[in-house]
Amino acid sequence: MATIQEMFEGDREAEWRRAGVPDSDIVFSRTCGIDGRDVRAFREFSRENVMVVVRNPKLTARPWHGSVPPKHIGAVGKDDAPKTGTSGVLVTKSGRILVSDYDLMSVWRTEVSPPAKVFISAAHGAARGKWSEAAVKLIVRLNARLVSKVQHGCQDDYHSGNNPGVKHTDHFSAFRRGLATHLPNPTACAAFYAAQGLAWPYDASGKYAGPIAGPA
Repeated sequence: MATIQEMFEGDREAEWRRAGVPDSDIVFSRTCGIDGRDVRAFREFSRENVMVVVRNPKLTARPWHGSVPPKHIGAVGKDDAPKTGTSGVLVTKSGRILVSDYDLMSVWRTEVSPPAKVFISAAHGAARGKWSEAAVKLIVRLNARLVSKVQHGCQDDYHSGNNPGVKHTDHFSAFRRGLATHLPNPTACAAFYAAQGLAWPYDASGKYAGPIAGPA
């Protein structure tokens, strides 16, 4: 007998098919946890000479995208749990339900080789502050297509000892030239960077070792 989670996911997949999402994007969604419509959106966006690398949300969050808003710092109080649980959702003290969000790792322009970084963070990689005009325009264009909107800048561009780094359980999706690639762990993501001629800004333990501005 199907679990409630499986039935919920089946209902969402039926909605995605009715919305014209290709089966290949739905299948990829099962692996990465990203909403099927957003897999399509990231892929199509990457055809515009942009490469996007995302740390995937919790797999169990998959059917919640579009039903509840993605988690963001402003919605979580100091007494709330900082992370979504195994369900992929977080219920705040005020009763708000939030879904595990998409964490951008990096964004690159691919009309040049190796790709050129689009720096998406406050100046000098600060936690808060004004973004560049190019970064704002790119994220506005991307979010216009996404069901679950991007909530913050790129982790690779956060030049701080508070950068959370990567964990061995993290997995990632890369969208380049209209193709989606699942990267099952940080080692695979580092290899993907290397294949593009880019430096991976984390050490062997997963600790942030940046800042790294561009090509290796």
